[in-house]
Amino acid sequence: MGRDKAWLELAGRPMIEHVIRALAPVTSAVAVLANSDEYKRLGLPVYRDINKGIGPLEAIRSALANSPTERILLAGCDIPFVTSELFAFLLDQAGNFEAVVTTDLEGRLEPLCACYRTGALDEVNRQIEQGEFKVSHLFDRVKTKYIAFDEIRYLPGSDLFFMNVNTAEDLARASRILSKSGL
Repeated sequence: MGRDKAWLELAGRPMIEHVIRALAPVTSAVAVLANSDEYKRLGLPVYRDINKGIGPLEAIRSALANSPTERILLAGCDIPFVTSELFAFLLDQAGNFEAVVTTDLEGRLEPLCACYRTGALDEVNRQIEQGEFKVSHLFDRVKTKYIAFDEIRYLPGSDLFFMNVNTAEDLARASRILSKSGL
């Protein structure tokens, strides 16, 4: 995209704000994981990566390490069609699991749209120390509940939950969808 996707405008506001609006009703606190002070303008706590170049596993580590609560909901800024209902469902499924992770329509894991328990932090740290950065390896090591897409299909808007906005074409499509829906 040539610039930070979080700030791309979608229906008159930055894409990240769509995700924050979905999280806010079901959480006691929202924070941002980012390596730029620019995110402070959102008025939320901003946590930086400690371990550079690791990718999504570092995001999980950072969220868990800075969480004031036992559970966290993690959501990427480039999935603007997630909803509060999806996040409430993930929390409801958490039980005694260390991770609750969904799959998209094609059956791919969505580790950046998931619920984690802070008890998974030790395993995340161990994995980073061992140089194993694949998030899927974490799910092999902690008690994980996998949510097949069919289990969330009944939620309003589910077909768009995991639509990633990665290209100008994706952004244009997302804008068309939002304008048609009146949101």
